[in-house]
Amino acid sequence: MFLPFFQEICEPQTWMESRVYMLLRHLGMEEPEQIDLHRLCETYGIEIIEINGRSRAHEHPTLKNRYIIAVDERLEPAYQRVKIAHELGHLLLHEGVQPQSTTWMIDWQESQANHFAEHLLLPFFMISPLLADCSRFDAPALLAQRFRVPLSMASRRFDRVLARLHARGVPVFW
Repeated sequence: MFLPFFQEICEPQTWMESRVYMLLRHLGMEEPEQIDLHRLCETYGIEIIEINGRSRAHEHPTLKNRYIIAVDERLEPAYQRVKIAHELGHLLLHEGVQPQSTTWMIDWQESQANHFAEHLLLPFFMISPLLADCSRFDAPALLAQRFRVPLSMASRRFDRVLARLHARGVPVFW
């Protein structure tokens, strides 16, 4: 019913969205199950390690111009994926570690990393085919399960789908 509109909302609307989608497609990641964060980090020479503590990215202690994403081992796998994607966003979008940043700069960078993680983990071009035969009420749970992300993130992303449909004048009740 909404398939043409779903295809329209898949088109990237921001620079970051277009670059994330280009990266996914370059690596042949076209289905939710193919979004492999370890492979993606390996592509950039970024090592992922598990720690008992706050997730973060930092310079590699022994390899020059290399980085590590340390993810809290106590987190559930879906939350670990979000943390890894968020920290990868920092490493790809921001230049190194910036401890002297102002509060507004830190907030801006955090917002960018969050958007990067959303585009990476729940790309619209992968979401739209899944929604064709799914009810509005079942969609967030389906997205969380297929993309292996927390339900709260899947719900936010689905709300963005509805907002894009609404912006095009498409009734969002089905």
